Amino acid sequence: MTYHTNPFRLLTSPKETLFKLREAETLRGHWLWTTLLLIAFCTVYAALGWIGAGTETLNQLRADYAGSDYEYAKLWFVIGRLVFGLVIGLLVLFVVSLVFYLFYEIPYQKLVVMQLSVGIVFLFEALTWLLLLPAAGLEWNRSPFSLGVLADLFTDKPWVISLFGAVSIFQLFVLYFQTRCLLVLFPAKRWHVWIIVSVLYLCYVLLLTLLGGIGNKLVAFIFA
Repeated sequence: MTYHTNPFRLLTSPKETLFKLREAETLRGHWLWTTLLLIAFCTVYAALGWIGAGTETLNQLRADYAGSDYEYAKLWFVIGRLVFGLVIGLLVLFVVSLVFYLFYEIPYQKLVVMQLSVGIVFLFEALTWLLLLPAAGLEWNRSPFSLGVLADLFTDKPWVISLFGAVSIFQLFVLYFQTRCLLVLFPAKRWHVWIIVSVLYLCYVLLLTLLGGIGNKLVAFIFA
C-alpha cells in the first residue's frame, strides 16, 4: 500500500488515515511537505521577528535607535528569528521523531509524517501570535489561548509568565494527538506513551522559557 502524505488529512480524519499510514509500505510526498513546512516555519517566525514578537527588548530599542539604525538592528533580529524558526521546525519534525523511534518500533519516516501534522499545529499557534501582537499588543506568552494570561494576573516575573505561556490549548492538543497516533502505530502501553510524550512536552516548555529569557538578554547585550 502506498500512503500519500497529507498532514491536514491526518488532523481531520485521524482514524482512517492512521490505519492507512500503519499499513503503508511506501510513502509519497512526505519530503515535499517537510520542505514546505520548514519554509513556513522560517517565514512565520521571521514575520514574528519583524513585528517584535518574542522579546520586549527589541521594542525598547526604538528609544535608542532612529531611522536606518533601528531598521538595521531590526533586520538582524528578524534573521535571528528566521533561524530560530528553522531550528524549531527541525526539532519538531526530526528530533522528536528520532526520540519516538528510539522507544517504539515504528519506521522513522512514518514518525516524520506524524510530526508533519504536529508542525501544522505549531504553525497555527504561531499565526495566532502573529495576529494578536499587532491587534492587541500581546506577547506570545500572554496569548488568551495559554495559561500565560492567567499567570500575568498573579506575578510580574517574566520566566514564570513564559513558563505558563508555553502551556496552551494547541500544545495540549499536540500531546493528545501524538499519544493517539503512537498507540495506533505501535501496540505500546498507554501509560508508557503518555510518559514519553509528557517528558518531551516538559522539555519543550522549559526550552521555550529558557530561550525567551536568553533572547531578551542577547538582544539587549548586542545593541547596548
